[in-house]
Amino acid sequence: MKPGILVLRYTKRLPLVVDVASRKLATATTTTLPSKYNHIRKVFDDQKYFNDFTRAGSNSTMFSTPQTGLFQNERLTTPQGLVEFSKKSLHEAKELVQEMLSEANTIDGQLKYIKKLDQLSDILCRVIDVAEFIRVVHPGQKWVNAAQQTHEIMFEFMNQLNTNVELYSNLRAILNNPAITRRLSEEEIKVGEYLKQDFERSGIHMDPQTRDNFVTITQEISLLGSQFANQISNLQSYWCTIDTQEWESIEDPQLKREIELYQSKYDGLRTPGSIYVPLIANIPYTILTNCKSDSLRKKIWISLHNSTKEQIEVLNKFVSYRALLAKMLRYKSFADYLLEHKMAKNPENVITFLSNLQSSLREKGVIDELKLLSQFKDEPHGADDVIDNIKPWDRDYLLSKLQKQKEALSSNGNVSEYFSVGTVIAGLDKLFNALYDISLVPVAALKGETWDLQQVRKVKVVDNLTGKTLGFLYLDFWSPKVFPSHFTIVCLRRLNASIGSETVDEMNELVQLDGDYQLPVVSLVCNFSKGSSFSIGRFAGIDNEKPTLLSLDQVDTIFHEMGHAMHSMIGRTELHNLSGTRCATDFVELPSVLMESFSKDPRVICELGCHYKTDEKLPAALLEDAHKHRIMLDACETFIQSKMATLDQKLHDEDIVRSLEKGLYEVDSTAIYHKVEDELRVFADKWSTWHGKFPHLFSYGAVYYSYLLDRAIADKIWHGLFAADPWSREAGKKYRESILQWGGTRDPWECLADALENEDLKKGDSTSMKIIGQDSNL
Repeated sequence: MKPGILVLRYTKRLPLVVDVASRKLATATTTTLPSKYNHIRKVFDDQKYFNDFTRAGSNSTMFSTPQTGLFQNERLTTPQGLVEFSKKSLHEAKELVQEMLSEANTIDGQLKYIKKLDQLSDILCRVIDVAEFIRVVHPGQKWVNAAQQTHEIMFEFMNQLNTNVELYSNLRAILNNPAITRRLSEEEIKVGEYLKQDFERSGIHMDPQTRDNFVTITQEISLLGSQFANQISNLQSYWCTIDTQEWESIEDPQLKREIELYQSKYDGLRTPGSIYVPLIANIPYTILTNCKSDSLRKKIWISLHNSTKEQIEVLNKFVSYRALLAKMLRYKSFADYLLEHKMAKNPENVITFLSNLQSSLREKGVIDELKLLSQFKDEPHGADDVIDNIKPWDRDYLLSKLQKQKEALSSNGNVSEYFSVGTVIAGLDKLFNALYDISLVPVAALKGETWDLQQVRKVKVVDNLTGKTLGFLYLDFWSPKVFPSHFTIVCLRRLNASIGSETVDEMNELVQLDGDYQLPVVSLVCNFSKGSSFSIGRFAGIDNEKPTLLSLDQVDTIFHEMGHAMHSMIGRTELHNLSGTRCATDFVELPSVLMESFSKDPRVICELGCHYKTDEKLPAALLEDAHKHRIMLDACETFIQSKMATLDQKLHDEDIVRSLEKGLYEVDSTAIYHKVEDELRVFADKWSTWHGKFPHLFSYGAVYYSYLLDRAIADKIWHGLFAADPWSREAGKKYRESILQWGGTRDPWECLADALENEDLKKGDSTSMKIIGQDSNL
């Protein structure tokens, strides 16, 4: 759940590691166990091995299998269970609020107040975070429907909490009382100040009627955001009309036959001489990558990137409502409101950062990359400038031609054969052991604990020095629904057993514990294709059996998402609101982006890469050849990302607030999008409504620049700590202790100053931003 009081913020048994694939009950004591490395590989790569491992590890028999709920929450065994869980949690939250208010005039009540506020936040987040995960990932429609119902049950109450004057007044009085604060921990005071700030940013100062309007608007924004996310893949039309000449330009007879098969299904108005191309499956992408007709590719590209009119209206509405909220809170813009307590501080700093980055990218690589593509153009657009000459619908076509040329020049050898999913996870275990003295240990999930017992792998994260469990990962690399994503399901915190507001026994039914600590639970979900080893009836050792093999880009993806996961595991805090990734939004991408530097370093990747059949290490020459011929448009891709960050700022700036004078729904996001594209030019889109397909306009509203800022920071951390030796335990310890372990308890600029040993960074001012941006290798 996104940080914020909202509240007050969203955001058993452990089997031994054994070789269950070859284990026989009668000979278990004499079976030779494989190395941990090979065990991890087989858990992820060999479905039969994994199935045997799960059966043995969960103590299942031919008569029964232990049953639990999703993520070992015993209330989440059915979709209706999720709804009942939300209702029971809501009841518990209301009781806790009444308890806090009734005891707020006592010394004991005041000393426990912030811890209970944090517990209140966790009660609600425990429901909303798992519901959001289910809505996005779970394959069962009944579960998805229950998740939507859960959201509606919880959200109104959360908004009421945000504007509860009595809760706020008590918190303010506590923080202003030295006799109380001197008996609180630094972390408690930090959370208290944070939540007080959130109260104040949620309109607590308003009169009752205005505050009620504020809550209503906030709730409407949330509902619009959910609607925006649900419609993100919808097209204005699933058909593109082309003429006879464009039809004849298609050279692939198989592609033509596929299109012809759909002609009878077109139910729109027909015109003589027209052909109707369905925008489904691989048909549009095949046209964009293989068809030389510029006009054909243009039509397909625009149609494929057009959002529905309803989606753009939803976008216009939530942008308008956000501007209205900012105005009600007396901020110049929603961006000013959001950035006030972020690393960047204000929109002016963000725009300056983006402008400087765009200028640098043009000089450092964009022009060269576009010139490389322009060599393959069949039909010049007539523009002298290479930037204007290459249109967005040219990109995939020219990349395809460049790819074919590079493949022809490439030496024999398939890098993917060295990177099965299991090999990458086993390699990450090796890397985390080296850097942090932390291990990844596969464990058997119980029936009902995952959304797909055949597919999801559970991994325990262990601190080798102490033997303590840091948390759990649920890894699903073969989801049919989700692009690569990570989800924080449960945050780490110490239970409030010592102050009597909850017990270890009751919490053991809902979360996974280590003593009185609630352990973090993170899920990583990707949409990779399954290898043949997943086929029913196959057995290890068959020559043509293959696990899921990954491209270098997919390896980067796993490293990126595992960066987020390790931040949650290592960020050891007492309170939920500052745990792991509950840090500044424009700092949270640092660990994930930094991990990509490891996945691109030959000293790491050659050590990790291992052939799925022969166990041969990845030859450095093969990796070098792959990188040499890998299609890299890094400068252009980063520039496009900066365009989206610029759009994000424009849709949340002062002009949007001023537009409210004309009326609430006068925002024209499409005009703003096209203006940004026209001004920044690279692959400029002045035709489609693709911005309606950009989810971060809602989820990262006014803070999307953080990806780029964190890339600049990660570049500094890499060169300051790891460039000399990416396996250095000393560097890993420095990074862990200066950045990862703090979660949100420490100012990010102080973390960076410590990691880079540069006191000038501590102020977090324009000079600090300049230092981060200097000589960046984005």
